[in-house]
Amino acid sequence: MLSVTIIFTFLIIIIIIISAHQSQTNVPDPSNEQDKDAIRHWIKFADFYEMPHITYFDSVGDLVDKLSKVTSRRLRRISDRMKEYNVAALELLLGKWRTILRMIAKTSSNALH
Repeated sequence: MLSVTIIFTFLIIIIIIISAHQSQTNVPDPSNEQDKDAIRHWIKFADFYEMPHITYFDSVGDLVDKLSKVTSRRLRRISDRMKEYNVAALELLLGKWRTILRMIAKTSSNALH
């Protein structure tokens, strides 16, 4: 089974090779950590806003309040659910990449005959 690191490395290579379409030239650079507009644009796509079972807090006070009320049992349940989600998400992702790579292999001039 391919590791997640290999998959992400492959994705990064693809992103580097494929330049932005002209219609996307106004999109801020996702690697520019100094540009507040770029951060605001890209943060909404961050994994932790898409994944389930994340506990959010609005301020340090809100965080302290939530931490003071959470039990170890609740933390274990959250952790278990995160693990279940990650296993399912990995299988889904690997399945998608298998399909993509099979399609590429079938149409490649280097395909086995």
